Amino acid sequence: MLIYHPAQDINHCVYRLLSIMANTEHQKIKLDTYRLIDFYTLFPYLVSLIKPLPKPLNKHKSKFLNIPEPFEALKNTRRILFELENLQTIAIQNLLAKNILDKECFEKGFIKRTDLSLPQPLADELNNSNLAQEEWFIALIEALPNVKFEGKTGLKARTGLMEYRYDLEAQ
Repeated sequence: MLIYHPAQDINHCVYRLLSIMANTEHQKIKLDTYRLIDFYTLFPYLVSLIKPLPKPLNKHKSKFLNIPEPFEALKNTRRILFELENLQTIAIQNLLAKNILDKECFEKGFIKRTDLSLPQPLADELNNSNLAQEEWFIALIEALPNVKFEGKTGLKARTGLMEYRYDLEAQ
């Protein structure tokens, strides 16, 4: 039996990346932060498992409470994020090759859209999609880039999805 999931679809990954960049107020987003935003875009109900919830996200807590858990059971979210990274990398490389993402920013560890216009039907879809209208999605793409990422009090540690023990702490 074949089972489809957007987490394993490269085209859906490109769509999510473009949607995140089209709807955020941030000019650029750190690559690792984007990876978590994309993960939580796929599995928004898992935001409630971030303990403690960072201040920028805490004020939006109510937007994540009513998201129903899907039928699927995720046993190893770290593994899913690890596997998702391959698709995210391919999606980013495709958009870099088409000059939709800025290469210089990417080399510095950020994702940033270039001024290249997308086809109008795609731009309209990105701005008017159901995803772009979701309150939790708007909260996620606006708040997560403002959260401290590294160290034992950062987002990597709070989510439990990424290794943080070897991060350098700012003094």
